Amino acid sequence: MAATPKAIIEHISELIALPSVSSVSPDWDMSNANVIANLANRLENSGWDITLQDIPERPGKQNLIARLGPEPGKGGGEDEGEEKGGGLVLSGHTDTVPCDEKLWSSNPFSVSERDNRLYGLGTADMKAFLAIAIAATEDLDPATLREPVYLLATADEESSMSGARALLEAGKPQARYALIGEPTGLKPIRMHKGIFMESIRV
Repeated sequence: MAATPKAIIEHISELIALPSVSSVSPDWDMSNANVIANLANRLENSGWDITLQDIPERPGKQNLIARLGPEPGKGGGEDEGEEKGGGLVLSGHTDTVPCDEKLWSSNPFSVSERDNRLYGLGTADMKAFLAIAIAATEDLDPATLREPVYLLATADEESSMSGARALLEAGKPQARYALIGEPTGLKPIRMHKGIFMESIRV
Protein backbone atom coordinates (compact mmCIF):
# COMPACT_ATOMS: atom_id res chain seq x y z
CA MET A 1 0.00 0.00 0.00
CA ALA A 2 1.53 3.31 -1.11
CA ALA A 3 2.41 5.84 1.58
CA THR A 4 0.10 8.83 1.87
CA PRO A 5 1.45 12.38 1.61
CA LYS A 6 0.75 12.79 5.32
CA ALA A 7 2.83 9.70 6.16
CA ILE A 8 5.69 10.91 3.98
CA ILE A 9 5.69 14.32 5.67
CA GLU A 10 5.67 12.60 9.06
CA HIS A 11 8.77 10.63 8.07
CA ILE A 12 10.47 13.78 6.76
CA SER A 13 9.69 15.42 10.10
CA GLU A 14 11.31 12.51 11.96
CA LEU A 15 14.50 12.89 9.91
CA ILE A 16 14.65 16.68 10.29
CA ALA A 17 14.28 16.30 14.07
CA LEU A 18 17.53 14.25 14.12
CA PRO A 19 20.39 16.79 13.84
CA SER A 20 23.20 15.50 11.62
CA VAL A 21 25.34 18.51 10.76
CA SER A 22 28.65 17.77 9.10
CA SER A 23 31.43 20.32 9.11
CA VAL A 24 35.18 20.54 8.81
CA SER A 25 34.99 22.36 12.16
CA PRO A 26 34.87 19.90 15.09
CA ASP A 27 32.75 22.42 17.03
CA TRP A 28 29.89 21.96 14.53
CA ASP A 29 30.39 18.39 13.37
CA MET A 30 27.88 15.72 14.50
CA SER A 31 27.21 12.01 14.12
CA ASN A 32 24.66 10.86 11.53
CA ALA A 33 24.01 7.55 13.32
CA ASN A 34 20.47 8.45 14.44
CA VAL A 35 19.41 9.25 10.88
CA ILE A 36 20.94 6.01 9.60
CA ALA A 37 19.17 4.02 12.35
CA ASN A 38 15.82 5.61 11.45
CA LEU A 39 16.21 4.69 7.78
CA ALA A 40 17.49 1.18 8.54
CA ASN A 41 14.55 0.42 10.86
CA ARG A 42 12.02 1.41 8.23
CA LEU A 43 13.74 -0.54 5.49
CA GLU A 44 14.24 -3.71 7.55
CA ASN A 45 10.51 -3.81 8.20
CA SER A 46 9.93 -3.80 4.43
CA GLY A 47 12.24 -6.68 3.55
CA TRP A 48 15.38 -4.80 2.50
CA ASP A 49 18.85 -6.29 3.02
CA ILE A 50 20.72 -3.74 5.17
CA THR A 51 24.45 -3.04 5.37
CA LEU A 52 25.80 -0.36 7.70
CA GLN A 53 29.27 0.84 6.78
CA ASP A 54 31.33 2.58 9.46
CA ILE A 55 33.47 5.38 8.07
CA PRO A 56 37.20 4.89 8.80
CA GLU A 57 38.61 7.45 11.22
CA ARG A 58 35.21 9.17 11.51
CA PRO A 59 33.64 7.93 14.78
CA GLY A 60 29.85 8.09 14.75
CA LYS A 61 29.66 8.36 10.95
CA GLN A 62 28.02 5.67 8.83
CA ASN A 63 26.77 4.91 5.35
CA LEU A 64 23.68 2.82 4.74
CA ILE A 65 23.54 0.45 1.76
CA ALA A 66 20.13 -1.17 1.45
CA ARG A 67 19.17 -3.66 -1.27
CA LEU A 68 15.73 -4.84 -2.35
CA GLY A 69 15.57 -7.72 -4.78
CA PRO A 70 18.15 -10.20 -6.05
CA GLU A 71 21.84 -10.07 -5.26
CA PRO A 72 23.93 -8.68 -8.12
CA GLY A 73 24.35 -11.30 -10.84
CA LYS A 74 21.48 -13.38 -9.47
CA GLY A 75 18.52 -11.72 -11.14
CA GLY A 76 15.58 -13.59 -12.57
CA GLY A 77 16.03 -12.53 -16.20
CA GLU A 78 17.50 -14.36 -19.17
CA ASP A 79 20.85 -12.63 -18.67
CA GLU A 80 21.11 -13.99 -15.13
CA GLY A 81 24.66 -13.93 -13.87
CA GLU A 82 25.94 -11.90 -16.83
CA GLU A 83 25.49 -8.46 -15.30
CA LYS A 84 27.38 -7.88 -12.07
CA GLY A 85 26.43 -4.23 -11.87
CA GLY A 86 22.73 -4.25 -12.68
CA GLY A 87 19.95 -2.41 -10.93
CA LEU A 88 19.16 1.10 -9.77
CA VAL A 89 20.60 3.16 -6.91
CA LEU A 90 18.48 5.81 -5.20
CA SER A 91 21.14 7.93 -3.52
CA GLY A 92 21.03 10.67 -0.92
CA HIS A 93 23.15 12.04 1.91
CA THR A 94 22.14 12.17 5.55
CA ASP A 95 24.04 15.27 6.67
CA THR A 96 23.22 18.96 6.52
CA VAL A 97 25.20 22.16 6.61
CA PRO A 98 25.57 23.97 9.95
CA CYS A 99 23.00 26.63 10.79
CA ASP A 100 22.51 29.59 13.08
CA GLU A 101 19.11 29.05 14.70
CA LYS A 102 18.84 32.76 15.50
CA LEU A 103 18.68 33.52 11.77
CA TRP A 104 15.76 31.15 11.19
CA SER A 105 12.15 32.28 11.40
CA SER A 106 11.20 28.77 12.60
CA ASN A 107 12.91 25.89 14.39
CA PRO A 108 15.35 24.38 11.86
CA PHE A 109 14.97 20.96 13.49
CA SER A 110 11.19 20.90 13.22
CA VAL A 111 9.30 20.83 9.93
CA SER A 112 6.91 23.71 9.39
CA GLU A 113 4.61 23.99 6.38
CA ARG A 114 3.93 27.39 4.81
CA ASP A 115 2.63 28.25 1.35
CA ASN A 116 2.64 24.59 0.32
CA ARG A 117 6.34 24.26 1.17
CA LEU A 118 8.17 22.40 3.94
CA TYR A 119 10.76 24.32 5.95
CA GLY A 120 13.46 22.71 8.07
CA LEU A 121 17.19 22.04 7.94
CA GLY A 122 17.58 19.34 5.29
CA THR A 123 14.09 19.37 3.79
CA ALA A 124 15.42 20.15 0.31
CA ASP A 125 19.05 19.12 0.71
CA MET A 126 18.29 16.36 1.23
CA LYS A 127 16.60 14.30 3.92
CA ALA A 128 13.19 14.60 2.28
CA PHE A 129 14.48 12.68 -0.74
CA LEU A 130 15.33 9.69 1.45
CA ALA A 131 11.80 9.60 2.89
CA ILE A 132 10.28 9.96 -0.58
CA ALA A 133 12.52 7.23 -2.02
CA ILE A 134 11.42 4.81 0.70
CA ALA A 135 7.77 5.67 0.05
CA ALA A 136 8.23 5.25 -3.70
CA THR A 137 9.51 1.69 -3.26
CA GLU A 138 6.95 0.47 -0.71
CA ASP A 139 4.83 -1.33 -3.32
CA LEU A 140 7.75 -3.16 -4.92
CA ASP A 141 7.68 -6.93 -4.54
CA PRO A 142 11.32 -8.10 -4.32
CA ALA A 143 10.32 -11.50 -5.74
CA THR A 144 9.35 -9.85 -9.03
CA LEU A 145 12.51 -7.75 -9.46
CA ARG A 146 14.93 -8.96 -12.12
CA GLU A 147 17.62 -6.60 -10.82
CA PRO A 148 18.10 -5.00 -7.42
CA VAL A 149 17.02 -1.58 -6.21
CA TYR A 150 19.40 0.08 -3.76
CA LEU A 151 18.84 2.88 -1.30
CA LEU A 152 22.11 4.58 -0.48
CA ALA A 153 22.42 7.08 2.39
CA THR A 154 25.86 8.59 2.89
CA ALA A 155 27.73 10.63 5.48
CA ASP A 156 29.61 13.92 5.21
CA GLU A 157 28.57 15.06 1.73
CA GLU A 158 28.55 18.64 2.98
CA SER A 159 32.11 18.52 4.31
CA SER A 160 34.80 15.89 3.77
CA MET A 161 32.97 13.49 1.42
CA SER A 162 34.22 10.72 3.71
CA GLY A 163 31.08 8.65 3.09
CA ALA A 164 31.50 8.69 -0.68
CA ARG A 165 35.22 7.95 -0.33
CA ALA A 166 34.47 4.89 1.82
CA LEU A 167 31.97 3.61 -0.73
CA LEU A 168 34.44 4.08 -3.56
CA GLU A 169 37.14 2.22 -1.68
CA ALA A 170 34.76 -0.66 -0.91
CA GLY A 171 33.44 -0.74 -4.48
CA LYS A 172 29.83 -0.66 -3.27
CA PRO A 173 27.20 -0.68 -4.52
CA GLN A 174 27.60 -1.81 -8.13
CA ALA A 175 24.65 -0.80 -10.32
CA ARG A 176 23.82 0.22 -13.87
CA TYR A 177 21.85 3.37 -13.02
CA ALA A 178 21.74 5.93 -10.22
CA LEU A 179 19.24 8.60 -9.30
CA ILE A 180 20.79 11.26 -7.05
CA GLY A 181 18.20 13.19 -5.08
CA GLU A 182 19.98 16.56 -4.93
CA PRO A 183 17.61 19.53 -5.33
CA THR A 184 17.44 20.76 -8.93
CA GLY A 185 14.10 22.57 -8.97
CA LEU A 186 12.52 19.34 -10.26
CA LYS A 187 14.47 19.61 -13.52
CA PRO A 188 16.24 16.35 -14.48
CA ILE A 189 20.01 16.84 -14.80
CA ARG A 190 22.08 14.02 -16.26
CA MET A 191 25.44 15.00 -14.79
CA HIS A 192 26.97 17.29 -12.19
CA LYS A 193 30.10 19.38 -12.01
CA GLY A 194 32.93 18.04 -9.91
CA ILE A 195 34.43 19.72 -6.90
CA PHE A 196 37.97 20.38 -5.70
CA MET A 197 38.73 21.82 -2.28
CA GLU A 198 41.84 22.94 -0.45
CA SER A 199 42.21 24.31 3.05
CA ILE A 200 44.86 26.62 4.47
CA ARG A 201 45.39 26.90 8.21
CA VAL A 202 47.26 29.90 9.56
